[in-house]
Amino acid sequence: MIEMKNNLTATGNRLLLMLGQILVIWGLTITSAQAVTALEAVQTNTDKLTERVLQLKDIHKQDKDRFYAEVDATLSPLIDFDGFSRGVMASTYRLASEAQRQRFSKQFKEGLIRTYAEALVEFDNQEIEVLSETLNKKDENKSKVKLAFHGKDGSVYPIEYSMVKVNDVWLLRNVVINGINVGLQFKSQFTTYMQKYKDDIDQVIDNWDTRVPVTENK
Repeated sequence: MIEMKNNLTATGNRLLLMLGQILVIWGLTITSAQAVTALEAVQTNTDKLTERVLQLKDIHKQDKDRFYAEVDATLSPLIDFDGFSRGVMASTYRLASEAQRQRFSKQFKEGLIRTYAEALVEFDNQEIEVLSETLNKKDENKSKVKLAFHGKDGSVYPIEYSMVKVNDVWLLRNVVINGINVGLQFKSQFTTYMQKYKDDIDQVIDNWDTRVPVTENK
């Protein structure tokens, strides 16, 4: 299992690579935007995975810009980047101008897409097992889906997707991997950046880095 107390930056990079592989697998296996449940949205059409992965990996060798664009086009309709980035900004979101909100969302998205894209290059037909879904009792437009990620070394990592339904489409808003809440890690990083740049939101956006250092969630 991942050593969370040692070499935290390296762990953060491995976490993002694993997250990228998970999202690429999920993104490449969904063709039905009108899935009835979040579980169905995650589980649909897995038989088309391998062919599409190989196609994108071939593109990476020939044209990296096109490769990034293809991964962006594949994943963007499946992830609630605006909601994700809003959660990362937390209370700063209310203080930011609309232009700053949009700029951070764009910066956040572009960084993650590139991380996910590079993770795709490392993809070697790892397996993700979709386990169960728990619908939010107070809000039927929110749900959590549990999965298991089977690593190449035989390790099995528990995964939990936080899903939200937007315009009748289930989108990913957050991920917990092996007990590490990715959204909270980025939120903590944003707070640290705000302190470092003395609450200058534009400086935070300009210097944003998706290589998040990982700490254990208490």
